[in-house]
Amino acid sequence: MNKSALLLSEAQQKNVGWWEENPMTYDWENTLRLTPGSREWYEEIDRRFLSASYFAKGADGTPFGRFMKPERIAGREVLEIGCGMGAHAAMLTRAGARLTAIDLTARAVEVTRRRFEVFGLNADIQRADAEQLPFPDKSFDTVWTWGVIHHSSRFECCLSEIARVLRPGGHLMMMVYYRPSIVYYVHNGVIRGVLMGHLLRKSLQQIYVDAGDGFYARTFNKRELSAHLAPAFENVAFSVIGLKAELYPIPRTGFKVWLESVTPDALASAVLGRWGSMIVAEATRK
Repeated sequence: MNKSALLLSEAQQKNVGWWEENPMTYDWENTLRLTPGSREWYEEIDRRFLSASYFAKGADGTPFGRFMKPERIAGREVLEIGCGMGAHAAMLTRAGARLTAIDLTARAVEVTRRRFEVFGLNADIQRADAEQLPFPDKSFDTVWTWGVIHHSSRFECCLSEIARVLRPGGHLMMMVYYRPSIVYYVHNGVIRGVLMGHLLRKSLQQIYVDAGDGFYARTFNKRELSAHLAPAFENVAFSVIGLKAELYPIPRTGFKVWLESVTPDALASAVLGRWGSMIVAEATRK
């Protein structure tokens, strides 16, 4: 499917352009030399992603077991919004989900479909816009979206669409960017904004966007997220998380990679569980 097959807002078209050019392959040091689309390429992407995601391990060490709870996935109709390179889509499918996965970019859909072919997995993977989901009301038991809808300039519209396609009692698992964080106020406010003088030319929010990923990125605190979720959701619970790299506001060199590798998970969790750059919201559809 080509880009013109979706009727996108101007902002979403710019998002498509950015993510088509900058897919999330976790190749921060530009060292990924494997053939794209090969089994080894996917395995290395997953190794890097899961290595950085220490905060998501289950009590038994299962990758993303903290958030991918079997009772909300196994045998359930699950919608993933923003499949990217397909790492979460594969995990959800292996956990027993009857999965539908969407992404705004044709590249992500192609790469995720290829992943499923390589590993012998099955799911409905299609190109779609979270601002206008192409599914009937009450179609899904669970919606999983990890680091995606904060890139929409119409976040409220995305959340309304999620509520529409979820069945009553259905579950939302959503990760978005968190504002009261080390990244927001130290990396961007103090270092880039004050010490490097960027606040003389632009707002702190724009400094944050320019330094991060995506054409656009929105941040939230718990109060704001609670207000957004309240009309359609209940039993809301939040978890603040962050990458170990956030603890060290220095350029990403071999020394910084080493610092991350020797930082205990417990120490990182103690700090980033309060001041991390991401917040996970779990909620039940009313």
